[in-house]
Amino acid sequence: MSSFSAKITFYDLARRVKPNRCWSYNAWKTRLVLNYKKIPYTTAWVNHDTIGPTLEAIGIRANASEQGFPYTVPTIQLPGKAAITDSAVIVTELESLYPFPALNLDSDLQNEADRVTFMTCMPLFAIYMPEVARSIIEESTVPTFNNSREKRFGMTLEELERARGGEQAWKAAEPGMSAMKNLLTSRKMDEGPFILGSQVCYADFILVASLETLRKAGNGMFERFLEWDSCFRDLYEACLVWFENDQ
Repeated sequence: MSSFSAKITFYDLARRVKPNRCWSYNAWKTRLVLNYKKIPYTTAWVNHDTIGPTLEAIGIRANASEQGFPYTVPTIQLPGKAAITDSAVIVTELESLYPFPALNLDSDLQNEADRVTFMTCMPLFAIYMPEVARSIIEESTVPTFNNSREKRFGMTLEELERARGGEQAWKAAEPGMSAMKNLLTSRKMDEGPFILGSQVCYADFILVASLETLRKAGNGMFERFLEWDSCFRDLYEACLVWFENDQ
């Protein structure tokens, strides 16, 4: 069997409600690429307790991280090749191996998409992360998840929610949402819904993955985000076909 006829193995985070469906922002960035390019793959589901030994077994080295994330998704195992991790590394490799349809990789656009997504999502983590612990991840992994996030934020998720959640989180996210809107509306070459207009690029997936992640949280964040400006709904609806395979 040739390497191109074999399927990629895609490692993704399991959820509490079964069957498993993709909910992780970083995982969606890679899953969207696979779906857009129609690359055959199968999903191997891991959780916050099994991700370490699972990825170590396929040759992934632990990250030198101070925030409690030595192993992360997305990670993929390419047929006949070494496993690779990190969405930015993965998309470059996939674009090289599967160049059509092209994703128009542009490091400047992608860096800007990362920047505005970070600006937006960091304040909203005070709402989102406690919801992940309450209802999304497998119950047995909640202590591991809580401990790693406490290292990251310097407080428990309950303290984070009380101190920075609610309306103040949305207020703090507004500069990021404005920057995201500007990225979506200021570089169009025609009237299409994507950053460049009618032509999708990987930077679009960096943005829209955050919207799907909020939708999977199921606590109204997604709907509120789309109501903020029509450009977000336009982008999301244009990408719906690539969200269909979430398993």
